[in-house]
Amino acid sequence: MKKLWFLGLGLSLLLVGCSDTGSEEGKKEESAKSSEENTNAAGDLMDFYLNLTTTVNGTDMDLNAYEAAVGGEAPPSGDELAKLEDAAAVSAEESAKAVENAEIPSGLNDYKKDLEDFKATLAESYTMKAAALKKDGEADLTAAEEKLIEAENQIKAILEDAGLVSSSLINDLNG
Repeated sequence: MKKLWFLGLGLSLLLVGCSDTGSEEGKKEESAKSSEENTNAAGDLMDFYLNLTTTVNGTDMDLNAYEAAVGGEAPPSGDELAKLEDAAAVSAEESAKAVENAEIPSGLNDYKKDLEDFKATLAESYTMKAAALKKDGEADLTAAEEKLIEAENQIKAILEDAGLVSSSLINDLNG
């Protein structure tokens, strides 16, 4: 009877040991899936960011040229300034549209609201620049630049939340 009892106890311990091992393996698999999802989200987020900045850099060249010329040692004036402002205003409008049309990948559902807010802020910055450039007199881009800084802070927070090193949006768009 004692042998049967020890055999039953041994089998019970074996089953408990196997079930714990399975539990640990399940936890490891779950952790691996979670880590893979985070890696995929981080990759998708970097792709989104790089695609957005590349697209905007293709549309904001005249705006950047205007800002560089006005900030230079011998800023333009008269007709030259007017031409630069007109081209910069169109460039800013195109940049706002490019930002609005940027699609957020489906793998970024956890960040979708934050990315939508970021896109809205960035697009608003470009819209504000376009409006300021269309006004008569010297364009005051101060409020638009503050909005751009707000967008930069938003994307930095999103990138950091995803475990990525944040980048300077302003440098990436103007550089």
